Amino acid sequence: MNRLLPPARLEAAAIVRTGKSSFAPAFRLLAADRRADLETFYAFCRAADDIADAEGHEATDRYAALEAWRTAFRDPGLQGIPDSLRDLVVRRGLDRSLFLELLDGTATDLAAPVRMATRADLDLYCHRVAGTVGQLCLPIFGANPGRSSAYAETLGRALQYTNILRDTKPDLARGRIYYPLDELLAAGVASFPDDAHDYLRSFAGKTDTLFDQAAALSPGEDARALRPARVMASIYRSLLRKMRRDGLKVTEKHYRLSAPEKMIAIARALVRQTAQ
Repeated sequence: MNRLLPPARLEAAAIVRTGKSSFAPAFRLLAADRRADLETFYAFCRAADDIADAEGHEATDRYAALEAWRTAFRDPGLQGIPDSLRDLVVRRGLDRSLFLELLDGTATDLAAPVRMATRADLDLYCHRVAGTVGQLCLPIFGANPGRSSAYAETLGRALQYTNILRDTKPDLARGRIYYPLDELLAAGVASFPDDAHDYLRSFAGKTDTLFDQAAALSPGEDARALRPARVMASIYRSLLRKMRRDGLKVTEKHYRLSAPEKMIAIARALVRQTAQ
């Protein structure tokens, strides 16, 4: 039995509870109906992640599940996806082409080995796995997709760059290197991760700058609606800065924020909003 295929029912709330996502605190800032919608969307994102990352599945099952999801989103009536997700897409007017792009990102992660030739390749990948998520969250949050699109895209890239740094060690074990090969070569890194520390510092610096760029793009009209996004940004930026303070030992260890560190990051985001 292929457990990666689209399920008949998404147990969204249970998936959020057991998923230990860094995004979970942001859910609590939403009204009950929007929170339920975000849980449903998060459950889909976890299902897409599992296609690439869940242990114990053959490649044939992974690709079969990927194509089943793609077929369902291409279907005019969205037949083949769970009822709660179909209802969400229709009711919130979510762009199904963004779901297909997200699944293209999953396909990239299925390739072995994963390599990014250039920064443009990396940023396309980040758009697919993170920018699309940000774009799809906007209607769920109640933000205007037109005026908040650039913010969502830039923040998505900052979050994904942070993920890439955090997950360097497990990604290497899976044969995945997301750092652009041309940049590694230009930095004198002949065999990643050997002699990569200076490059990683540069990558982390660019990631920190992306958070500033995203904040500058946040439209004031959507300030309240985008509170969950700002909390996500604060949590991830705190993680990035923790890694940098510790010397970016990302090839040796996997970083997490403690519960108190996460609470400080949440409070920082909410205090900044109140001050604006």
